[in-house]
Amino acid sequence: MLPIAIILISSLLISSSHGLITNPATNTVSGKPFLVNLKFSIKPSRRDDFLSLIKDNQRKTLDLEPASLQYTVGEDVNSPNTFYIHEQFIGSEGFDAHRAMGHAGDWATFKNSKPFIDGGEPLLDFYFGNHNIEKIPVRSAFGVHVELCIKPEVQAEFLEVIKNNQKGSVETEPLCLQYVYGESTSEENKFIFHEEYTGKDGGLEGFEAHKLTPHFRAWEDFVAKNNNPFTKAPVVDLFRTID
Repeated sequence: MLPIAIILISSLLISSSHGLITNPATNTVSGKPFLVNLKFSIKPSRRDDFLSLIKDNQRKTLDLEPASLQYTVGEDVNSPNTFYIHEQFIGSEGFDAHRAMGHAGDWATFKNSKPFIDGGEPLLDFYFGNHNIEKIPVRSAFGVHVELCIKPEVQAEFLEVIKNNQKGSVETEPLCLQYVYGESTSEENKFIFHEEYTGKDGGLEGFEAHKLTPHFRAWEDFVAKNNNPFTKAPVVDLFRTID
């Protein structure tokens, strides 16, 4: 008998049509990629254990789960042993199927073995992207994770500026590999970003070039014009991927 997770993933893919996935359990349709951003800090003594486990988890997720679109692992550019994971799935159903897999259980077991430093326990954000569903390979890149909590009264303008930033980044920047974002599924007006750049110095060249573009300047103008449009201080994390 096939494992239940494999059956679930297969049913999702069989039900798909033009990028739309039907969830047989709820008869609902989700045509968007479901994204996960994760941050945590590992005890130095557990670094090797973590790297061995996470690379195995990454490989099995991408190889065994048809609904898995991306599994990126990176380490903070300034804080050794602080790691970031970005995953994408075909709908939230794909993520639910992932959690039922045996290798997801291996990660759960590791989490329960006290591998994190004080204050370094995992922080997760879930969101739906507005981009096309596509498979993203494991690759070397300079990664950026951003959290922006926006005042409701400027949200419409913010979304227009960010949509333009995304379009300019992926269409006009030769060193931009990826720019995806979405609103948190658990906190209204909180927007989560995942970006990847290539180029010299482990991709830093691409990120520095991004900050000089007209569409990024439009973002800076939006912030200046609205005199702090945030309800919380923005969070920007920089990392290099582990490929």
